[in-house]
Amino acid sequence: MVSGRLNTLPIFLSSDMKKYEILAVILAIVDLTSLTITASSSPTGIENIVTYLFDIVVIGLIAYTFGRRVKESVNRRRYIISNWYAILGMIPVMVFVFVGQGSSYYDGFVAVGIMLRLLGLVYLIKQFHFIGNKASILGGHKTLQIFIIFYLVITISSFFFYISEHSNTDSQITTMGDALWWTVQTVTTSTFGPNAVTTDGRIVGTIIMLVGIAITGTFISSLAIGLTKSRSKNNTEIREDPVTILKIRMAKGEITREVYMDLIKLMSQ
Repeated sequence: MVSGRLNTLPIFLSSDMKKYEILAVILAIVDLTSLTITASSSPTGIENIVTYLFDIVVIGLIAYTFGRRVKESVNRRRYIISNWYAILGMIPVMVFVFVGQGSSYYDGFVAVGIMLRLLGLVYLIKQFHFIGNKASILGGHKTLQIFIIFYLVITISSFFFYISEHSNTDSQITTMGDALWWTVQTVTTSTFGPNAVTTDGRIVGTIIMLVGIAITGTFISSLAIGLTKSRSKNNTEIREDPVTILKIRMAKGEITREVYMDLIKLMSQ
């Protein structure tokens, strides 16, 4: 009797953890939404406190998930290195609020904190096995790492470009949102926004162009390689499938339909 209960315990825990992970993802999305609304409006002091306290609760959920996965991992060090971005996703936005307090770059600091929180959400979503299986089609872990580096380059570059440009009266970059939009346009080489008017802004802009082109090229190449490997793997699996082989042989007239049905029945026994 005791043995039977013990055997069902892992299944029970697995089911509970899946529900917990779904809840964590939902709360992380709500957290990101509330942080974004708070940053773009003028909330009262109480609203700010509630938002940042809720953010800490969500960070606790991410930290718990990360710690549990590390504990369950065979190679803990390797797991931490592979999921390093989750640590950045656990930095409280309140830290950026305190650092930027009284500074003319306050909204820039808060925006960086919110953008880093997105990494925590990515980590939580990655825990679902079906997401991991689908992601393998696009190159899996390597592509994800390149995407995260790409994302961090955009985030950090936008912040420094904002610092360089926003205080100049001739600049059209007046908010962190303007800087982010300019950076995304420049990195993706889709189009170019307003020119930088300060020396610092031009230096940062040049670095963004050079680094952005390199990372964008690497990211696209990684996607292409992942898709090619996935298609090759699928073709191999199809060729090795006994049922598919029998269907091909029947279509070529090498076996009759009766023989095909008999063989299928034998394989199903």
